[in-house]
Amino acid sequence: MYLIFVLGTAGSGKSELTGVFTRWLELQGENAMAVNLDPGAISIPYSANVDVRDYIKVESLMEEYGLGPNGGLMLASEMMLEIVEQLSSDLDDFGPDIAILDTPGQMEMFAFRDVGARIAEELSDEGKGVIYLFDAGFSRDPLNYVMSMFLASAISNRFLLPQISVLSKADLLGDELEEMEGWGEDPMLLEAAIDARLTGMNRLMSQDMMEVINRLGVQFNPIPFSTRTNLGFNRLYSEMSRVFMGGEPFTT
Repeated sequence: MYLIFVLGTAGSGKSELTGVFTRWLELQGENAMAVNLDPGAISIPYSANVDVRDYIKVESLMEEYGLGPNGGLMLASEMMLEIVEQLSSDLDDFGPDIAILDTPGQMEMFAFRDVGARIAEELSDEGKGVIYLFDAGFSRDPLNYVMSMFLASAISNRFLLPQISVLSKADLLGDELEEMEGWGEDPMLLEAAIDARLTGMNRLMSQDMMEVINRLGVQFNPIPFSTRTNLGFNRLYSEMSRVFMGGEPFTT
């Protein structure tokens, strides 16, 4: 079994990718399943074989403890550590070859606290990886693209797992897609866009973040992906096999 955690900022398309891509994997003959790790989700666009809301619901915690939305989310995140064994058992009961795990919409609650990395570590002793989503609509500006790279670098250093980047909702970009693909393939093109389109503090901040990312030695070439047009599905599948499995198939 290989666990793939889908991470990204709120609204980047994590749940949509989890549902549509899991279904696509099944149509390719893979023994794949979707897992919901967001206790605050009101609804999800897929049928989750394993769902943290079977054990923890943010709305119930808010009512029981008199908390607001953020307090409820923080408490729910901490409580997830108490049910990791149960979630692990649920996963083992289904025994998929690939489990796509949809993570909380508020990424900071999961990824930038100890909760996310600990859950990833304790959920299974088998293979694990991360798909990080660059939101295409947000990342079309050079400053925001660099900020997405910076967040992806932080995720890489927090989870210490093999990681693939995806440019989600790429169908929204039109002619801009080619330019953004160039930014991923050649950092010099991104630096040129920063110089040409940004000024003042925004330019300095982008350059400083690029310097930190380069020092970390992390490279990003996000795969353009669209759940509406199936753009990037085959490429993501091939990259998953290469990065996560060393080119071997997932099916045992």
